Amino acid sequence: MSRVDIVVIGNIIKETIQFQNRTIGPVLGSPAAYSSLVMAKIGKKIGLVSYYGDDMPEAVSELSIVDRSGFIKHPFTTRNLLVYEEDGSKYVEYQAKAPVIHFNDIPKDYLDCRFFYVCPMDYEIDLDLVEKLHAMGKVVVVDLGGFGGATSDIRYSINDATGKEVISRLCKNCTIIKASAEDLQSIIPGKTAEEAADYLSSQGATQIVITLGSKGALYQIGTAAPVYTPVFPAVSTLPDGTFDFTGAGDSFGAGFMAYYQEKQDIDAAVHFGSSTASLVIEKTGGCVAKRMPTKKQVFDRFLGAKV
Repeated sequence: MSRVDIVVIGNIIKETIQFQNRTIGPVLGSPAAYSSLVMAKIGKKIGLVSYYGDDMPEAVSELSIVDRSGFIKHPFTTRNLLVYEEDGSKYVEYQAKAPVIHFNDIPKDYLDCRFFYVCPMDYEIDLDLVEKLHAMGKVVVVDLGGFGGATSDIRYSINDATGKEVISRLCKNCTIIKASAEDLQSIIPGKTAEEAADYLSSQGATQIVITLGSKGALYQIGTAAPVYTPVFPAVSTLPDGTFDFTGAGDSFGAGFMAYYQEKQDIDAAVHFGSSTASLVIEKTGGCVAKRMPTKKQVFDRFLGAKV
């Protein structure tokens, strides 16, 4: 029996966040860090495979509730600048990048686990790793944000040979593809979320989940019509009544993955992911355990909205 419930793969980052009126950081960040913390706080045993350096002590302190035997020591941690534009869009600039994660970097006892969440920042996960896990019969959920989406530096689209090959290989070697509408604007440009889902399906993806921001999310199974789910109402705890959307997409993915690992019910997992994200955006503070909701808090909102 595996000693972890879910293995998360992706490099953590030392991130500086630049808003229009303030700058935060450097702080711990990345889809892998957010996802691992959220799922661990919900109660899952999480193993994280990531490069890290002594320049990021938060990786040890904040991620203490995560199994770190998959940490790979490196002279430095990936460092970036996340810039939010006035219109709400964002872009990422990288100052330093840790190496690519390969299949042999996964601890052998992690391979006893059935569920793997592949969530890079910027193409730092070898595609062979995904294919090998798929060939082993693992449940592989892939987040496209770091494969040409919002967190990628150079965003290869399906109009480029490189981008097309990346998306094709991922679609053929995963259980579920997850992306945001923002990710898909650069990966599959000029298409609606529904058209993008059809394209991913044509490339071999059998289950697709797309977050739509304030419009909720959709999921598509095979070539069936997409199913839409609304957002969960959130109540700000911040003095100015605003919400902190940093990490919202990663929190959705974490909630989705945590529920799917238990029940393999994609509809309920999407709702659970939305419930999780709604709780995270109510607080601020970045990628820290105290910001993340407990399993009871998520279920209370999840079940309350379903009644």
